[in-house]
Amino acid sequence: MTSSSFTSLPTALQAKTSEVQGKRYKKLHVDAQGSAVIAVRQAKAQGRTSVAKQLSHISKTPQARWFGDWNSVATVKSDVAAYIRAANKAKARPTMVLYAIPGRDCGQYSAGGFDAKTYKKWINKVAAGIKGAKPLIVLEPDSLALDCGGKTRNSLLKYATKKLTKAGAWVYLDGGHSNWRTPKAMATRLKAAGISHARGFATNVSNFNSTSAEKRYAKKVSAALRQQKVTTAHRHYIVDTSRNGKGPKSGEWCNPSGRGLGKKPKLYTGSGALDGLLWIKRPGESDGTCNGGPSAGQWWESYALTLVKNRAK
Repeated sequence: MTSSSFTSLPTALQAKTSEVQGKRYKKLHVDAQGSAVIAVRQAKAQGRTSVAKQLSHISKTPQARWFGDWNSVATVKSDVAAYIRAANKAKARPTMVLYAIPGRDCGQYSAGGFDAKTYKKWINKVAAGIKGAKPLIVLEPDSLALDCGGKTRNSLLKYATKKLTKAGAWVYLDGGHSNWRTPKAMATRLKAAGISHARGFATNVSNFNSTSAEKRYAKKVSAALRQQKVTTAHRHYIVDTSRNGKGPKSGEWCNPSGRGLGKKPKLYTGSGALDGLLWIKRPGESDGTCNGGPSAGQWWESYALTLVKNRAK
């Protein structure tokens, strides 16, 4: 999977602070860059106004910006800082995905990532780029639910979580999803990867499971973490609703047909562990070369239009 793609917000986070970069805005940032934005612009230029209108359901919705090994160590600090500045200018909360762990996707469709030494340098640069800001960061989707990496991966995730949290981010580790690992097994993996230094975990990233199923699963993971002595402050969770409007299709995760956009993203300001429903995967970008799709992360217009057609009302 890839993309070129909250107890809730405490009272102190609902109000604007005096910090220039550190405001925790209640609305989510709509990124002015990305495949859907480009696709809308091109469709308009080609006179395909109907297509542009349909794709605007995606382009005008807050989504996470993905940073990976396509953002080099030399440029990632400035890349991140520019994204943070744009969100601040819009008075909105930025959402980021970091996707460059060694052995990414265990060599599957989204294979790649840096070596361990380079990864630490890269994380240091990302931390420098967000310093003073308050982004939501989904750290390395699939890194824990998949079976590769072992102790070295856990060490890198713990390193990244500490650095990013210290820089001001709310960090969410990979929590898999409701049709994958058992809550107890997932909690054990999260504990080993340093969730005690994170805000919590993310579920359903780039997947299609219903929001209700993911909430039930997340509550069970949280309960299992509690049994492992992880405190409430580190058991928050977020759910990816970007493509779950029609739910899953027979367990398929790679470009299943007939799916739809899920409900629009929302940050929660109540008193529960759910921090928000977010569009983490960027809808319309392929999961990989399966079911007729292009390479992972590439724009796929026909698939995007189907997601819009079947969107949750």
